[in-house]
Amino acid sequence: MNRRQFIDRSLLALVGGALVGCVDSKKNLFEKNQVLGCFGDSITASTDGYVKILQHQMNQNSPDLALKFLNYGKSSETVTGLTEKEHPGPRPYLFDRLDNKLDKTPIDVALFCYGINCGIYGPPSEGLFNTYKKGILLFLDKMKERDIGVVLLTPPPLALDAVAAVPTNAMDDYGYLNPYPEYDKEVLQEFTQIILDIDHASVLAKIDIHSPLYENRKDCYDNDPIHPNENGHQLIASTIIEKIAF
Repeated sequence: MNRRQFIDRSLLALVGGALVGCVDSKKNLFEKNQVLGCFGDSITASTDGYVKILQHQMNQNSPDLALKFLNYGKSSETVTGLTEKEHPGPRPYLFDRLDNKLDKTPIDVALFCYGINCGIYGPPSEGLFNTYKKGILLFLDKMKERDIGVVLLTPPPLALDAVAAVPTNAMDDYGYLNPYPEYDKEVLQEFTQIILDIDHASVLAKIDIHSPLYENRKDCYDNDPIHPNENGHQLIASTIIEKIAF
């Protein structure tokens, strides 16, 4: 499948998901004039990524709702507070800025997409999984205090086999430049399951974007195994709309 065909199919999915939302009120989680804050790392922060696509589709297909999507993505950020040794400086930690963001601009719904950086590209451990889960629960507790509903997105995959060769053992310590070879299978898939198993009063929906991106990784990644390309962002957006159509 070429890129044009992929994008056309994704756009059809976007429109189809929105139309489903018109007839299936149970999937419509939003009310008029709500503000949605999208929190995540550089994948969310992309200026032409899934957040922009969601806003565009809302404006086209559900203008009466007048939803506003705010992009609060920040490159390199985590909810675990961890940083690999080779990283240029400490990774940003969401909770160092979260309260200030929410105080400055109140929101009604939060979209949460963290994980690919949170394991700092190393091997799995129970301590790591517990730290990730604690970060998610801390976010959810803070949203509950402010009466903000949350849509949890699983982390996207690390698509090592979909791009040009990436070194996985070139340095003494694993990191974003030389990730642990089984990082996706042993860490990110476990993070995905943690998201899907979370039980919290603030959660409006849990959406698996890892699986569709992984299944379509040859189309959704170019030379970078971390950041989805245009096709990947289209697929993230269509997956969100399919699950919680507005």
